[in-house]
Amino acid sequence: MKMTRSARSSSRARSARIRCPQCTGSNVPPNTPKRMPHHSRGLKDPKQQSSEQGWLFEVAPPPWEGDAAEEPLAEVVFPSGPEGEWTYLVPARLAGQVEPGRRVLAPMGRGDRLLIGYCVRVEYAVPRGKLKSIRQVLDEVPLVPPKLLALTRWLADRYLCPWAQVLETVVPSAVRQRAGTRLTTLLSVPPDVSARLNDLKLPAAQTRVLRLLAQCPQPLTPRQLAFEAGCTQAPISQLRRKGLIRTEHRRLSRFEPQEVPSPPDAPHALNQYQQAALDLIRQAIQQRRHEVILLHGITGSGKTEVYMHAAAECIRQGRTVLVLVPEIALSTQIIQRFLRRYIGRIAVWHSMLNLTERLYEWERIASGQVDIVIGARSAVFAPLMNLGLVIVDEEQEAAYKQDSFPRYHGRQAAIERARAARCPVVLGSATPSVGSFYNVRRGRATLLTLPARAGHSELPDIRLIDMRRVFKKKNTSTFSPQLLIALKENLERGEQSMVFLNHRGYSQYVQCYRCGESLVCPECSISFKYHKAEDTLKCHICDLRQPMPEACPHCGSKGLMHKGLGTEKVFGQLQRYFKDARIERMDRDTTTRRGEYRRIIKDMEDGAIDILVGTQMIAKGLDFPGVTLVGVVSADSIINLPDFRASERTYQLLTQVAGRAGRGDRPGRVIVQTFTPEHPAIHAACTHDYQKYYDFELEMRKAGRFPPYTRIVNCIISHEDQQQARDLAHLLERLFVAEIEAMNSDRYKGIMGPSEAPFYKLHGKYRWFTGIRGVSLNEILAVVDNAWKKLTPAEQRCVAIDVFPANML
Repeated sequence: MKMTRSARSSSRARSARIRCPQCTGSNVPPNTPKRMPHHSRGLKDPKQQSSEQGWLFEVAPPPWEGDAAEEPLAEVVFPSGPEGEWTYLVPARLAGQVEPGRRVLAPMGRGDRLLIGYCVRVEYAVPRGKLKSIRQVLDEVPLVPPKLLALTRWLADRYLCPWAQVLETVVPSAVRQRAGTRLTTLLSVPPDVSARLNDLKLPAAQTRVLRLLAQCPQPLTPRQLAFEAGCTQAPISQLRRKGLIRTEHRRLSRFEPQEVPSPPDAPHALNQYQQAALDLIRQAIQQRRHEVILLHGITGSGKTEVYMHAAAECIRQGRTVLVLVPEIALSTQIIQRFLRRYIGRIAVWHSMLNLTERLYEWERIASGQVDIVIGARSAVFAPLMNLGLVIVDEEQEAAYKQDSFPRYHGRQAAIERARAARCPVVLGSATPSVGSFYNVRRGRATLLTLPARAGHSELPDIRLIDMRRVFKKKNTSTFSPQLLIALKENLERGEQSMVFLNHRGYSQYVQCYRCGESLVCPECSISFKYHKAEDTLKCHICDLRQPMPEACPHCGSKGLMHKGLGTEKVFGQLQRYFKDARIERMDRDTTTRRGEYRRIIKDMEDGAIDILVGTQMIAKGLDFPGVTLVGVVSADSIINLPDFRASERTYQLLTQVAGRAGRGDRPGRVIVQTFTPEHPAIHAACTHDYQKYYDFELEMRKAGRFPPYTRIVNCIISHEDQQQARDLAHLLERLFVAEIEAMNSDRYKGIMGPSEAPFYKLHGKYRWFTGIRGVSLNEILAVVDNAWKKLTPAEQRCVAIDVFPANML
C-alpha cells in the first residue's frame, strides 16, 4: 500500500527495537554496545541465549531503551487523506474510547488539518520520535466489528485498493451520518436516589415526578415525563438542579417500522435429495467447520427450502445467518418466503432502502435483534455477530461483482467471511459457474446435488427451432410458426406463458438505408436504442436521451430503418396476434415506479396475466406454477460478445429461463429460437446435459489459458483524450514487462493487450485495456501493484484495477 509523508507512519513507528544487522540490515545506531546475534552459536532465540550466555547481557542498555515507556498508540487510515496506516498517540482523556472500528478526528500534515479516519489497531509501544495525538472519537461504539475489520483488510489486499476506501464502502453513509436520528435528552433516577426515595423531603409535585420516573423501566424525555406526571417542566427542572435526576443525551431514531403479518409459514417437508443435502450442511453447522458447499439443484428442485431448514438449524445453535441474493428486484419471491417464515427476526438489506431505514436495520443487526440478514452484494458487510451460516443464492451471477471502486466480488467476500467465522458457506445454483465446478474437481469445495424437482413436477421438454430454415421459407416474422401455435394452444387451455428476449426497447439500432450510418450515442461508442412509446433514442449505458430525428443527421435522408428486436416490439406484435389475451411486459422500463415489479409478480401468481414478456428479470428466481410454456425469441443475444464467458452465460441464461416452465402439476414445454442450434452451450441447455457442457467449456478455457486455469487482473484506462489513453495503456504494458523480468519467476505470466476496449467509449471517456494473467495470483498482484505505484498521481486516477473481472467489455 502506498505510503505518503505527513503524520509519522506506522511502519516507522514500529521500528523501536534494535534490529540484528545480519538479519534485517544495519539499522543499529553507531556506538551501540554490540550483542551477539540470536542466530549465532546454535542459539534459537534471545531467551535461550539469556539462560545459556547470561554474561552477554551485562552491558548497559542504550539510553533510548532504558528510559523509554510504552504508550497507547493507534493506527488510523483516512478515506479522504493520504493512503497508508498512520500512527497517533492516544491521549489519557480518550483512553478506553479509541478502539479498532471507531472513527476518530486526527491532525494531518504541517497545518494539522483535521481529518476523519478509522482506527484499525491499538497497541502499547515505545513511540519513535514526536507523534501527533488523536483529537476526538466520533462514535459511541465501533462501527466495524473485529472480524469484519479483518475482512476489509483482506479485501484491500486482494483487490488492490486502499483500506480506508473499503471501510467507507462497508459502513453505509446513513450510519456515518446518523440519518433519521435526533439528539434527545433522556431522564432517569440514579440507583442511590431510588434507594432513599422515602427519606427525601420534597414538594408534592416533585415527589410525584420522582416516584413516577423511578418506576419507569426506560428513561423518558422531559416532555414525556411532564405528560405522564401531569405537570409543567418546573418540578422536573428543580429535580435536575438538585441532582436527583440523571440527564443524558442520546441520538434516537425517528423511524417507525411497519408491522409484519402473522402467523409464520410452516416449513415444508423435504424429499430424499433435499434431506441428504440438509444433513451434510447441518453437520458442518454443528461442528462449526468452515466448508465451501456447492449446492447444485436443477430448476424447481427446492433449494430455497433447504436454505430455510439449514437456517433454522443454525438459529437453534444460537448463531446467525447471512443470505446473499444477486439483486433484490430479481429475488422478491425468495425474500418474501424468508420474511413469512422468520417473522420479526430478519433484516432485509439492499440499495432501495432510504437513509433512515438503513440506519434502523443496521442498528437492529449490530445490537443482536436479528437472526437472519438477507440482501444483495453489500449485505456481506452486515455487522452480524456469532455468524454460523452463509448462503449465496445464484452464485454464478455477475451481479455479485461490483463494477465500481472498490471492485470486490461478493461471493469471494462471503467465502472469506465464512472462513473467519469458521462456518460453512453454501453456494446454490441450478447453473453453477465454471469456476465453482472446477473447485469441486480440485477438492476445494463439496458438491451436493438435487437431481429432481420438488413435488411431482418434471423438467420441461425443450424444442429447438432453427430460424435459418424458417427464413428460407420466406417467413420473416419475429416468431416461428411453432411458437405462435404453442402460444395459441396455451391461451385456449387457460394456461400461462412467458416470452423471453434479453433486449429492452423497440429496436436495437437505427440505420440510414442510403449512407449506412447508425445513430450512435455521442458519449458512448454504442448505438442508440429506439423506444417507440416515448419516440425517443436512449443510450442504455449513460442514459442519454434524444428525440427521434426525422432525417439522417449524416446525409439528410429520411429513410431511417429500425433494426433488431426489443421487448417493446415483441410485446406490440403479440398484442396484434392475440387481441383478447392479457399481456404484460416486465423489464427495466416498465418497473421504474415503486411497487410495479411486485404488482406484476402478484398478477402472475393470481393468474391475471396470460402472457408475460420480459428480459432476464423473468428468467431467474421466479416460481409461477401456472406457467406451462416458455418461448425464447432469440437464444443468440449474448453468445457472440467478445468475452470468454459469453458461452457460459448463454448456457446459464437459457437453462434458467427454461426452468420457469412446468413447475406446477401440469407439464411444461420450452421453444427456443436460434440461428446457431449447433453451438455447444445452446445444445447442452436444451438437452439438460450440464456435465457435458462443463467438460467442453473447461477444455476450451484450458487451451486458451483463461480462468479457472489462470487468474486475470485487468487495468481499465479511461481518458477524455484518445492519444493519452493509448499512451498510458502502452506505458502500463512496459511497466508490466519490466516487473515480470525483475521477478525472475518461471511461473506463467502473460500480458493481455494493450488494446481498445470492446466498448471503446463510455461516459465521454475513451477506454483501453492492459491486463495480465498468470497461474499465481500473488505474483500478478505484485506485478500490477508495483507498476501502478510507478505511475504519477494524475496517471493513477485514469487507471481502474479490476481483479477477477466479471466481463472483458
